[in-house]
Amino acid sequence: MASIIQMSMLDGGIALVTIDTPNSKQNVLSETFFAELVSTLDAVEARKDINGLIFVSGKEDSFFAGADVKQIRELQQQPGHMIYEASNKGRSIVNRIARLPFPTVAAISGNCLGGGLELALACKYRLASNNPRTQLGLPETQLGFLPGWGGTVRLPKLIGLQQGFTLISTGSKVDARKAWKLGLVDEVVAPADLVKRASELIRVGGAKRFAKPFKVVATEKLLESRAGRAIFAKMATKQVMAATKGKYPAPLKALKVILANWDLPEDKAFEAEGRAFAELAVTPVSKALVGIFFADTESKKMPEGVKPTIDVKNVGVLGAGVMGAGIAQAAAYAGYKVVLKDVEQGALDKGMANIKALFDGLVAKRKMSQAEADMKYGAIKATINYSDMADCDLVIEAVVEKMAVKKAVISECEKVINKPFVFASNTSSLSVDEMAKAAKNPANVVGLHFFNPVHKMKLVEVVSADTTSNETLALAKAFGMKLGKTTVATNDGPGFVVNRILSPYMAEAIKLLESGIPAEEIDKAATKFGMPMGPIALLDEVGLDIVTHVINVMHAALGERLAPPAIVGTIKDLKLLGKKGGKGMYLYDEKGKRAGINPDIQAAIKAPVRGMSVSTIQDRLFLPMVNEAALCLQEDVISDPSQLDLAMIFGTGFAPFLGGVLGYADTVGIKTIHQRLEHLSKVAGDNYKPAQLIVDKAAAGKGFYAA
Repeated sequence: MASIIQMSMLDGGIALVTIDTPNSKQNVLSETFFAELVSTLDAVEARKDINGLIFVSGKEDSFFAGADVKQIRELQQQPGHMIYEASNKGRSIVNRIARLPFPTVAAISGNCLGGGLELALACKYRLASNNPRTQLGLPETQLGFLPGWGGTVRLPKLIGLQQGFTLISTGSKVDARKAWKLGLVDEVVAPADLVKRASELIRVGGAKRFAKPFKVVATEKLLESRAGRAIFAKMATKQVMAATKGKYPAPLKALKVILANWDLPEDKAFEAEGRAFAELAVTPVSKALVGIFFADTESKKMPEGVKPTIDVKNVGVLGAGVMGAGIAQAAAYAGYKVVLKDVEQGALDKGMANIKALFDGLVAKRKMSQAEADMKYGAIKATINYSDMADCDLVIEAVVEKMAVKKAVISECEKVINKPFVFASNTSSLSVDEMAKAAKNPANVVGLHFFNPVHKMKLVEVVSADTTSNETLALAKAFGMKLGKTTVATNDGPGFVVNRILSPYMAEAIKLLESGIPAEEIDKAATKFGMPMGPIALLDEVGLDIVTHVINVMHAALGERLAPPAIVGTIKDLKLLGKKGGKGMYLYDEKGKRAGINPDIQAAIKAPVRGMSVSTIQDRLFLPMVNEAALCLQEDVISDPSQLDLAMIFGTGFAPFLGGVLGYADTVGIKTIHQRLEHLSKVAGDNYKPAQLIVDKAAAGKGFYAA
């Protein structure tokens, strides 16, 4: 097998260590890498003719992507003391770099994350290339643990307590220029100049570090004093608790470790870091977050031996409404030429105005230049004529949710596109199987279900009809990923995965409201559980017109167990739209701020106001989601529990620290879930009757993730 590390000698006794993981787009910190690094350091330390060392990547866009996720998962199955030993072993190797008797340089181009940045922090100098893909960060807290190879010790001392803690606690990434201004890297240079400039630094020094303003330096010094650290501890603790609601222990542990280690000798500080790393890595939260990361990584893999047969360059979008405009903007942003079609010029004008506003927002946030925004906006052609779509390789429909209209637009596209093309539907609830019957080539019909707002929501469900070819699925998946989305593959079925599982959750929330439980109490129980917002507020956010449509579709497809609550009729009669209309389950002022329960809804509730325990409300809301998720697996709508959980987390914000709907069920225990559902089916209705899959797993004592 080819080596990961190659060492060569440059003029002046400078060792160039090139890291290039074979058969991989990115470098990762694996056991094999560390074994080779030890051998390389042994060789370097044994020589007397080396005056400096440069670490560089053989990959254009990856210095280091971080640790191998598979090995992290395997490590988490070990006892805490073994994780502690593994952390110490890795750190001891990294520390050998810091102790080398000559200057060392990390020449960074592309991503430099996690343990890769910790390796770079052990070097005397860090150079970053101005490659747009260059990003530096310590994302470990996003996986529920801490940097374990010296990051919590070295980074805050290098860039300051406040900035160091912020990068570690949030797991955020910074580009090369931001890293330079923080003091994380010494200089920013062109990729082609990295090795040359690194050699100069080794020979003569003179790094051109960013000169921080006096006030910034003074503030850093103040915060790093004993009194300043005490003030910072209170301030940062308050911020962390507000951000995490106490559900994610890693950021708070990071704060405690950084502050407790501040005055300690390095060896003692490293030891404390290792203990904290081991403590966090075995927590259920960390295991859940690593599981999500692993599922996200798996979702990016293309099926082996299958490639799209159509090269997508031109994308057509039918419908210039909120979803259509969002999809068109995302496609243009990703570099595609786009044709946006609607039947009305007014709708087109509004859609294009929405698209321009999205690009203007990116410019305002300095995510792109005005020239780039103008160019990408200019790549979208707005039209009312089907003939303008003749060159489209992929057409995505986002028209009204009526099957007859969906079928009609397929036929219209086939009249003007005289070459193979893929037709994708953005339907949220209609059958892709039925839609494909209208196509001349049903193998090229697929579902691409985006979520609103498109520019914020990361998930796309790739929905396969019975007739959809593997090549079409591969094309749809690749397209979604190019847009920066996480794609989850599902089979056709009512509501697919996300809307199907979300429907009973929202329906049960309405039933609780009808039974006299105040809306605020229902929402509070959900947010306490870990949801980003409560279900009553979510109804308004999604739009009551959309929600009632989906609930009715689910009822028609799945029967009386998903019968609409009585108040759904009131919502329809009153033509309530939710937040976008200023009136829904709640009222909203002109700024969109909530202004109390809608009196029309309150008047429709016949039951007297009553209380219910938080735990009972949570069971009433979330156990139907578990049950529906089990039915999705049982009916083969989706086969992989981890992909289902990934969809629910990215599609609904379901509590990541619980690992998703099925992860939550396994944490509670499948027998307990079964017992609670049986109890609720007797006191609250047959809609709680456990799915057969839950019955079987409870009898076998196996969870959804059991081997």
